Amino acid sequence: MTEPNGPALDALNGLSVGDALGAQFFVPDTARAHHASRTEPPGPWPWTDDTEMACSVYAAHTERGAIDTFDLTHAFALRHDFDRGYGPAANRLLRLVREGGDAKALAAELFDGQGSYGNGAAMRVAPLGAAYARDPAAAVRPAADTAVITHTHPQAVDGAIAVAVAAAYAVRARTGTMTPNTFLAAVAELTPRGAVHDGLTEAIGLLAEPDPLVAARVLGNGSRTSAVDTVPYALWCAARRLTDYPAAVREAIAAGGDMDTVAAITGGVVAARTGTAGIPAAWLAAREPLPAWAFPEPGGVTGGRGRADMLVPRPHPVPDVEWTDEQWRRIRAGRHTDALDGRWAVHTHDGSVRICRPKDGHPVWEVAVVRVRGGWRPVSAVAETSHDRWPVPPEDPHGAAVLTWILKTAATGERQPLRP
Repeated sequence: MTEPNGPALDALNGLSVGDALGAQFFVPDTARAHHASRTEPPGPWPWTDDTEMACSVYAAHTERGAIDTFDLTHAFALRHDFDRGYGPAANRLLRLVREGGDAKALAAELFDGQGSYGNGAAMRVAPLGAAYARDPAAAVRPAADTAVITHTHPQAVDGAIAVAVAAAYAVRARTGTMTPNTFLAAVAELTPRGAVHDGLTEAIGLLAEPDPLVAARVLGNGSRTSAVDTVPYALWCAARRLTDYPAAVREAIAAGGDMDTVAAITGGVVAARTGTAGIPAAWLAAREPLPAWAFPEPGGVTGGRGRADMLVPRPHPVPDVEWTDEQWRRIRAGRHTDALDGRWAVHTHDGSVRICRPKDGHPVWEVAVVRVRGGWRPVSAVAETSHDRWPVPPEDPHGAAVLTWILKTAATGERQPLRP
């Protein structure tokens, strides 16, 4: 069960401010002057790929109340801005997905087939974790799902899980008391055994260390841009300063390395505890505004039953249609029952369009969709062939005409001239 959007939005704000501020310190003169004076550079502070991807995670979860990996994969690809500081591997992967490439295969092939073990999955996930405060263990699976879209190496997945769980526990700490030790121990308990878990164990042993540079020498500071080199130190900073957002982010930046990402992770987790009110108003004002697309209508994409609920699914001719991005957004919204005479409900899930009867919810068709250059296209289809639910056999031209009519109508929101 997830929490309302408040804590998730707090985490997104904390993440984006940390990211934007941390990025300012890559200019050497700026870093030296402001580290010495404990001040912040003048705004505006543009955010980086950390925030852009976190906004997609937040928006995807807001729309459905859950993570649909197909939706999120293509959100990452379609919103990818080369100038936001993505790494070379991510730039190539997202470009190829946008052009119609097989996202799963592309991610698995990275780095000679071992998959990316970078910190990119961990940097974007705090808003998702904050939504699972009622049950931090429930954040594990969706965090992993968001990770493997781009980062299939177990260390990268574990880093995302650790950050999501930390954000969930940080929200819980609003109404309870957690010491730095109990906080990190709770996070480690839900993090799979491996290098990230080992790093969290080391971080617990360093909680009494007053110097962040000493801790970073042991835990890493993100300079290798790996999850193992980033997440333990970021969560060490968060655990020690869970009620003090500015102090936590300053410590995250103080160690150098991948400062925007370490500060994004730390800031997202700590803001899940303090709320947006804990972020200095001047810092929020200096941060570049977040994009409007990051804030869709909650529940704007609804779910429904699919192929698993069919009694007798059989292959069906693939409809000869293609949709623009705007038409695909209309289909995903699934709100065209009036144009469809109230006889059909259309929804999407994990790359498929499902057509059900509203009166009983039984699915009649499920159509798999892929990205092609400039749009979207069906590649396979199945139909319910139980006579109790849909009496038209797949080979009947009437059934093919009905399906095509439904898909065209759902894409435009207007009644089509071709009627069943």
